[in-house]
Amino acid sequence: MSLSTPADISIQIVVPDATGSEAKPLVSTERRVTPSWSVSTLKTKLEPITGIPSTSQVLRIADIDGSWIALNDDGAQLSSLPLRKGTVLEVVDTRPKAAQINWGNVSEVEKYVMTEEEYAKRNDSVMAWKRRQKLGRFDPSQKSVDQLSVERRLKDEKEVKAKGIQVGLRARIGNDDGKRGEVRWLGEVEGLGGARELGCVWVGVELDEPVVRPEKVEVGEEWTVLDDLLDEDMEEV
Repeated sequence: MSLSTPADISIQIVVPDATGSEAKPLVSTERRVTPSWSVSTLKTKLEPITGIPSTSQVLRIADIDGSWIALNDDGAQLSSLPLRKGTVLEVVDTRPKAAQINWGNVSEVEKYVMTEEEYAKRNDSVMAWKRRQKLGRFDPSQKSVDQLSVERRLKDEKEVKAKGIQVGLRARIGNDDGKRGEVRWLGEVEGLGGARELGCVWVGVELDEPVVRPEKVEVGEEWTVLDDLLDEDMEEV
């Protein structure tokens, strides 16, 4: 006669946020449990996962019909419970609020803070390694952000001049005859495009016919778009 051991079951362990049912769970993780465990053993194994002492845990599982089954008998074996793959096990912390640790709030977690100056002095950091390998901003051949910005501006200004683009001239966007208008803006727009577009010269064209509803566009700060001159209508030279 051969004896078989019940296979482990994968369940979802959840620690609800006491602030409300709609709040994001403090802990949500999938783990395997062994049917031969007692509820008491399960609580002990849940302690390092949830951070809740076994004596302060109240457990319940979600049944297939959506109702909750309380696990009040610490001596009961898990094999006696309607566990199945994906069963939700809720772990409630019964400690006073002041004694609970909200792991989701990093401001409440004690941590070591190092200043940028202290970090720069270390020889065992990623920065130190990049400095030794001359990578990134430590590469002597790497151009600075300001240098790249100047190069973009000079390149664009040269192209603008070559094409004869000036404020007040008529323009067509691409090859679309339906997007004709007048050049109303020529220059750099601070914050538009991020660091990769720093220094770029932009051409703002007010179209004869609106293509979208006029609205406010946020570019670092809030800009008010006049008439139908929108960032969608701005083409980089």
